[in-house]
Amino acid sequence: MPVEEGIYQVITAHPHDLERLTPHVNTLKRDGRFWAVTLKKSFPASLRGIVKKIQSHEIEQKSYEPVVLEINPTIIHAIKLVETNLLKSDVEKLSSYKTRIVGSADNKLAINWSEQKLKAMGYKTKQICFEPSKCSVIADKINSNSSEVILVEAHLDSVGKDFAGADDNASGTASLLEMARVLSGISLNSNLRFFITNGEESGLEGAKHYVKQLDSRNELRFIKLVINMDMVGYNSNGVVELETDSPFEGLAKEFVDLAATYTTLKTKVTIGAWGSDHVPFLEKDIPTLLTIEDWSTKTPCYHASCDKPDTVNYLYATEITKLNIAAVLKHDLN
Repeated sequence: MPVEEGIYQVITAHPHDLERLTPHVNTLKRDGRFWAVTLKKSFPASLRGIVKKIQSHEIEQKSYEPVVLEINPTIIHAIKLVETNLLKSDVEKLSSYKTRIVGSADNKLAINWSEQKLKAMGYKTKQICFEPSKCSVIADKINSNSSEVILVEAHLDSVGKDFAGADDNASGTASLLEMARVLSGISLNSNLRFFITNGEESGLEGAKHYVKQLDSRNELRFIKLVINMDMVGYNSNGVVELETDSPFEGLAKEFVDLAATYTTLKTKVTIGAWGSDHVPFLEKDIPTLLTIEDWSTKTPCYHASCDKPDTVNYLYATEITKLNIAAVLKHDLN
Protein backbone atom coordinates (compact mmCIF):
# COMPACT_ATOMS: atom_id res chain seq x y z
CA MET A 1 0.00 0.00 0.00
CA PRO A 2 1.49 3.41 -0.95
CA VAL A 3 2.21 5.95 1.79
CA GLU A 4 -0.54 8.57 2.09
CA GLU A 5 0.89 12.07 1.89
CA GLY A 6 0.20 14.57 4.65
CA ILE A 7 1.25 15.57 8.14
CA TYR A 8 1.19 13.05 10.96
CA GLN A 9 1.55 13.24 14.73
CA VAL A 10 3.58 10.61 16.56
CA ILE A 11 1.39 9.15 19.33
CA THR A 12 3.78 6.95 21.25
CA ALA A 13 6.77 7.40 23.53
CA HIS A 14 7.75 3.77 23.91
CA PRO A 15 11.48 3.53 23.09
CA HIS A 16 11.08 0.39 20.96
CA ASP A 17 8.38 2.14 18.88
CA LEU A 18 10.52 5.22 18.38
CA GLU A 19 13.54 3.15 17.39
CA ARG A 20 11.50 1.50 14.64
CA LEU A 21 9.77 4.72 13.60
CA THR A 22 12.61 7.24 13.36
CA PRO A 23 14.25 5.99 10.12
CA HIS A 24 10.94 6.25 8.27
CA VAL A 25 9.83 9.83 9.08
CA ASN A 26 10.88 13.42 8.47
CA THR A 27 10.43 15.73 11.47
CA LEU A 28 8.53 18.98 10.90
CA LYS A 29 8.22 20.07 14.51
CA ARG A 30 9.05 18.47 17.84
CA ASP A 31 8.34 20.17 21.15
CA GLY A 32 7.34 18.43 24.35
CA ARG A 33 4.74 15.77 23.61
CA PHE A 34 4.05 17.18 20.15
CA TRP A 35 5.96 15.60 17.26
CA ALA A 36 4.77 16.33 13.71
CA VAL A 37 6.26 14.35 10.84
CA THR A 38 5.84 13.40 7.22
CA LEU A 39 6.21 9.77 6.20
CA LYS A 40 8.97 8.54 3.94
CA LYS A 41 8.17 6.16 1.10
CA SER A 42 9.82 3.44 3.19
CA PHE A 43 7.20 3.83 5.95
CA PRO A 44 5.97 0.31 6.81
CA ALA A 45 2.28 -0.45 7.27
CA SER A 46 3.10 -2.13 10.60
CA LEU A 47 3.84 1.31 12.12
CA ARG A 48 0.58 2.94 11.04
CA GLY A 49 -0.93 2.61 14.51
CA ILE A 50 1.66 4.85 16.16
CA VAL A 51 1.00 7.93 14.03
CA LYS A 52 -2.21 9.82 13.30
CA LYS A 53 -2.93 12.14 10.41
CA ILE A 54 -3.54 15.76 11.39
CA GLN A 55 -4.43 19.00 9.66
CA SER A 56 -1.64 21.44 8.83
CA HIS A 57 -2.95 24.12 11.20
CA GLU A 58 -2.51 21.75 14.13
CA ILE A 59 1.27 22.05 13.93
CA GLU A 60 1.02 25.75 14.78
CA GLN A 61 1.43 25.52 18.54
CA LYS A 62 0.88 28.85 20.20
CA SER A 63 2.78 30.36 23.04
CA TYR A 64 0.60 32.25 25.48
CA GLU A 65 1.50 35.26 27.56
CA PRO A 66 -0.05 34.44 30.96
CA VAL A 67 -2.63 36.77 32.44
CA VAL A 68 -2.66 37.08 36.22
CA LEU A 69 -6.27 36.76 37.30
CA GLU A 70 -8.14 38.47 40.10
CA ILE A 71 -7.44 36.47 43.24
CA ASN A 72 -10.25 34.22 44.43
CA PRO A 73 -10.18 33.78 48.24
CA THR A 74 -11.76 30.31 48.07
CA ILE A 75 -9.00 29.10 45.76
CA ILE A 76 -6.30 30.64 47.96
CA HIS A 77 -7.77 28.94 51.01
CA ALA A 78 -7.93 25.57 49.23
CA ILE A 79 -4.43 25.51 47.78
CA LYS A 80 -2.93 26.43 51.16
CA LEU A 81 -4.33 23.12 52.45
CA VAL A 82 -2.23 21.00 50.08
CA GLU A 83 0.39 19.03 52.03
CA THR A 84 3.51 17.89 50.23
CA ASN A 85 4.30 15.25 52.87
CA LEU A 86 0.95 13.55 52.19
CA LEU A 87 1.68 13.42 48.47
CA LYS A 88 5.01 11.81 49.24
CA SER A 89 3.47 9.32 51.64
CA ASP A 90 0.93 8.18 49.04
CA VAL A 91 3.58 7.82 46.32
CA GLU A 92 5.65 5.70 48.68
CA LYS A 93 2.64 3.57 49.61
CA LEU A 94 1.66 2.91 45.99
CA SER A 95 5.27 2.13 45.09
CA SER A 96 5.47 -0.38 47.95
CA TYR A 97 3.28 -2.83 46.01
CA LYS A 98 5.56 -5.18 44.11
CA THR A 99 3.68 -4.59 40.87
CA ARG A 100 0.67 -2.50 39.93
CA ILE A 101 0.33 -4.03 36.48
CA VAL A 102 -3.38 -4.38 35.68
CA GLY A 103 -4.85 -7.75 36.60
CA SER A 104 -2.23 -8.55 39.25
CA ALA A 105 -3.04 -9.29 42.89
CA ASP A 106 -1.06 -6.24 44.02
CA ASN A 107 -2.90 -4.03 41.56
CA LYS A 108 -6.16 -5.14 43.16
CA LEU A 109 -4.76 -4.41 46.63
CA ALA A 110 -3.72 -0.93 45.52
CA ILE A 111 -7.16 -0.29 44.01
CA ASN A 112 -8.83 -1.40 47.26
CA TRP A 113 -6.47 0.81 49.30
CA SER A 114 -7.22 3.89 47.20
CA GLU A 115 -10.96 3.29 47.38
CA GLN A 116 -10.82 3.01 51.16
CA LYS A 117 -8.90 6.31 51.37
CA LEU A 118 -11.56 8.07 49.32
CA LYS A 119 -14.37 6.47 51.31
CA ALA A 120 -12.77 7.64 54.58
CA MET A 121 -12.82 11.20 53.20
CA GLY A 122 -16.61 10.97 52.87
CA TYR A 123 -16.95 10.17 49.18
CA LYS A 124 -19.49 7.72 47.83
CA THR A 125 -17.32 5.09 46.18
CA LYS A 126 -17.63 2.08 43.93
CA GLN A 127 -15.46 -0.07 41.73
CA ILE A 128 -16.28 -0.54 38.07
CA CYS A 129 -14.69 -3.58 36.46
CA PHE A 130 -14.01 -4.10 32.77
CA GLU A 131 -12.81 -7.63 33.56
CA PRO A 132 -13.26 -9.53 36.85
CA SER A 133 -9.71 -8.76 38.05
CA LYS A 134 -9.42 -5.33 36.42
CA CYS A 135 -11.29 -2.54 38.19
CA SER A 136 -11.25 1.24 38.40
CA VAL A 137 -12.54 3.40 41.27
CA ILE A 138 -15.24 6.07 41.15
CA ALA A 139 -15.66 8.45 44.11
CA ASP A 140 -18.45 11.05 44.13
CA LYS A 141 -19.13 14.15 46.16
CA ILE A 142 -22.78 14.69 45.30
CA ASN A 143 -24.69 17.95 45.06
CA SER A 144 -28.34 16.98 44.59
CA ASN A 145 -29.11 20.47 43.27
CA SER A 146 -26.91 20.06 40.21
CA SER A 147 -26.56 17.61 37.33
CA GLU A 148 -23.13 18.93 36.25
CA VAL A 149 -20.03 16.86 37.02
CA ILE A 150 -16.38 17.91 37.25
CA LEU A 151 -14.25 14.80 36.87
CA VAL A 152 -10.60 14.38 37.93
CA GLU A 153 -8.75 11.25 36.81
CA ALA A 154 -5.39 9.53 37.15
CA HIS A 155 -4.32 5.98 36.36
CA LEU A 156 -3.10 3.71 39.15
CA ASP A 157 -1.63 0.86 37.12
CA SER A 158 2.04 0.67 36.13
CA VAL A 159 3.98 -1.20 33.47
CA GLY A 160 4.85 -3.81 36.09
CA LYS A 161 8.44 -3.16 37.18
CA ASP A 162 8.99 -4.31 40.76
CA PHE A 163 8.32 -1.64 43.43
CA ALA A 164 8.41 1.08 40.76
CA GLY A 165 5.98 3.31 38.85
CA ALA A 166 6.46 6.20 41.28
CA ASP A 167 6.26 8.95 38.67
CA ASP A 168 4.16 6.88 36.24
CA ASN A 169 1.72 7.11 37.80
CA ALA A 170 1.77 6.94 41.57
CA SER A 171 2.45 10.68 41.36
CA GLY A 172 -0.81 11.36 39.50
CA THR A 173 -2.83 9.10 41.80
CA ALA A 174 -1.31 10.74 44.89
CA SER A 175 -2.15 14.17 43.47
CA LEU A 176 -5.74 13.03 42.88
CA LEU A 177 -6.00 11.75 46.46
CA GLU A 178 -4.65 15.02 47.85
CA MET A 179 -7.12 17.00 45.72
CA ALA A 180 -9.89 14.80 47.07
CA ARG A 181 -8.78 15.40 50.66
CA VAL A 182 -8.64 19.18 50.22
CA LEU A 183 -11.90 19.48 48.28
CA SER A 184 -13.83 17.14 50.59
CA GLY A 185 -14.28 20.03 53.03
CA ILE A 186 -15.19 22.74 50.50
CA SER A 187 -18.77 23.39 49.42
CA LEU A 188 -19.25 23.06 45.65
CA ASN A 189 -22.00 23.94 43.22
CA SER A 190 -21.24 20.99 40.92
CA ASN A 191 -20.93 17.28 41.55
CA LEU A 192 -17.27 16.32 41.97
CA ARG A 193 -16.05 12.93 40.77
CA PHE A 194 -12.66 11.31 41.19
CA PHE A 195 -11.86 8.51 38.76
CA ILE A 196 -8.87 6.29 39.53
CA THR A 197 -8.44 4.48 36.27
CA ASN A 198 -6.88 1.09 35.61
CA GLY A 199 -5.38 -0.47 32.54
CA GLU A 200 -4.05 2.78 31.09
CA GLU A 201 -0.75 1.13 30.26
CA SER A 202 -2.51 -1.66 28.37
CA GLY A 203 -4.49 0.60 26.05
CA LEU A 204 -6.55 3.03 28.18
CA GLU A 205 -8.81 0.12 29.09
CA GLY A 206 -10.47 1.58 32.18
CA ALA A 207 -11.10 5.02 30.68
CA LYS A 208 -12.48 3.59 27.43
CA HIS A 209 -14.76 1.26 29.38
CA TYR A 210 -16.10 4.05 31.57
CA VAL A 211 -16.68 6.49 28.71
CA LYS A 212 -18.57 3.75 26.86
CA GLN A 213 -20.71 3.19 29.98
CA LEU A 214 -21.49 6.89 30.33
CA ASP A 215 -22.29 7.16 26.64
CA SER A 216 -24.68 4.20 26.74
CA ARG A 217 -26.56 5.86 29.63
CA ASN A 218 -26.57 9.29 27.92
CA GLU A 219 -24.60 10.70 30.87
CA LEU A 220 -21.62 12.19 29.05
CA ARG A 221 -23.69 15.36 28.60
CA PHE A 222 -23.39 16.03 32.33
CA ILE A 223 -19.57 16.09 32.34
CA LYS A 224 -18.55 19.75 32.55
CA LEU A 225 -14.79 19.28 32.72
CA VAL A 226 -12.25 16.43 32.86
CA ILE A 227 -8.74 16.89 34.28
CA ASN A 228 -6.23 14.08 33.79
CA MET A 229 -3.00 13.75 35.79
CA ASP A 230 -0.35 11.44 34.41
CA MET A 231 3.33 11.70 35.41
CA VAL A 232 3.36 14.88 37.51
CA GLY A 233 6.44 14.07 39.57
CA TYR A 234 9.64 14.65 37.63
CA ASN A 235 10.93 18.09 36.78
CA SER A 236 13.89 20.42 36.86
CA ASN A 237 12.57 23.44 34.95
CA GLY A 238 9.20 24.14 36.60
CA VAL A 239 7.24 23.55 33.36
CA VAL A 240 3.94 21.69 33.25
CA GLU A 241 2.71 20.54 29.87
CA LEU A 242 -0.99 21.14 29.16
CA GLU A 243 -2.38 18.84 26.48
CA THR A 244 -5.74 18.84 24.75
CA ASP A 245 -7.24 18.88 21.24
CA SER A 246 -7.80 21.98 19.12
CA PRO A 247 -11.50 22.52 20.04
CA PHE A 248 -10.41 23.10 23.65
CA GLU A 249 -7.42 25.36 23.11
CA GLY A 250 -9.27 27.97 25.15
CA LEU A 251 -9.36 25.57 28.08
CA ALA A 252 -5.58 25.23 27.92
CA LYS A 253 -5.30 29.03 27.97
CA GLU A 254 -7.42 29.10 31.14
CA PHE A 255 -4.94 26.72 32.79
CA VAL A 256 -2.03 28.92 31.67
CA ASP A 257 -3.60 31.88 33.50
CA LEU A 258 -4.46 29.80 36.57
CA ALA A 259 -0.89 28.52 36.77
CA ALA A 260 0.46 32.08 36.61
CA THR A 261 -1.98 33.27 39.28
CA TYR A 262 -1.90 30.48 41.83
CA THR A 263 1.33 28.49 41.34
CA THR A 264 5.03 28.82 40.58
CA LEU A 265 4.63 26.74 37.39
CA LYS A 266 5.56 27.73 33.88
CA THR A 267 3.40 26.25 31.13
CA LYS A 268 3.70 24.62 27.74
CA VAL A 269 0.58 23.96 25.65
CA THR A 270 0.37 20.92 23.37
CA ILE A 271 -2.51 20.63 20.93
CA GLY A 272 -2.97 17.06 19.77
CA ALA A 273 -3.82 14.55 22.51
CA TRP A 274 -2.49 11.01 22.71
CA GLY A 275 -1.44 8.22 24.99
CA SER A 276 -3.37 8.75 28.22
CA ASP A 277 -6.84 8.59 29.75
CA HIS A 278 -7.93 12.05 28.58
CA VAL A 279 -8.18 10.78 24.99
CA PRO A 280 -11.47 8.80 25.27
CA PHE A 281 -13.21 11.86 26.74
CA LEU A 282 -11.83 14.16 24.05
CA GLU A 283 -13.04 11.75 21.38
CA LYS A 284 -16.56 12.41 22.74
CA ASP A 285 -16.07 16.21 22.63
CA ILE A 286 -15.87 16.60 26.41
CA PRO A 287 -13.76 19.58 27.61
CA THR A 288 -10.68 17.70 28.83
CA LEU A 289 -7.06 18.53 29.61
CA LEU A 290 -4.00 16.52 30.60
CA THR A 291 -1.48 17.94 33.06
CA ILE A 292 1.87 16.18 32.71
CA GLU A 293 5.54 16.90 33.33
CA ASP A 294 7.41 18.69 30.55
CA TRP A 295 7.94 15.88 28.05
CA SER A 296 11.16 17.41 26.74
CA THR A 297 12.74 16.72 30.13
CA LYS A 298 10.60 13.79 31.32
CA THR A 299 11.94 11.28 33.81
CA PRO A 300 14.87 9.20 32.53
CA CYS A 301 13.21 6.31 34.36
CA TYR A 302 10.11 6.31 32.13
CA HIS A 303 8.72 2.75 32.12
CA ALA A 304 11.91 1.54 33.83
CA SER A 305 12.70 -0.16 37.13
CA CYS A 306 14.42 3.01 38.43
CA ASP A 307 11.07 4.90 38.59
CA LYS A 308 11.24 5.03 42.38
CA PRO A 309 9.88 7.46 45.01
CA ASP A 310 13.28 9.07 45.58
CA THR A 311 13.28 10.36 41.97
CA VAL A 312 10.02 12.30 42.43
CA ASN A 313 10.05 16.09 42.81
CA TYR A 314 7.30 16.45 45.41
CA LEU A 315 7.29 20.24 45.45
CA TYR A 316 6.63 20.21 41.70
CA ALA A 317 3.81 17.67 42.15
CA THR A 318 2.42 19.95 44.86
CA GLU A 319 2.24 22.87 42.43
CA ILE A 320 0.37 20.76 39.83
CA THR A 321 -2.04 19.66 42.56
CA LYS A 322 -2.67 23.33 43.39
CA LEU A 323 -3.20 24.17 39.72
CA ASN A 324 -5.83 21.48 39.31
CA ILE A 325 -7.62 22.45 42.53
CA ALA A 326 -7.76 26.01 41.22
CA ALA A 327 -9.19 24.75 37.93
CA VAL A 328 -11.89 22.69 39.68
CA LEU A 329 -12.96 25.66 41.79
CA LYS A 330 -12.89 28.12 38.89
CA HIS A 331 -15.11 25.88 36.75
CA ASP A 332 -17.35 25.12 39.71
CA LEU A 333 -18.02 28.84 40.14
CA ASN A 334 -18.69 29.45 36.43
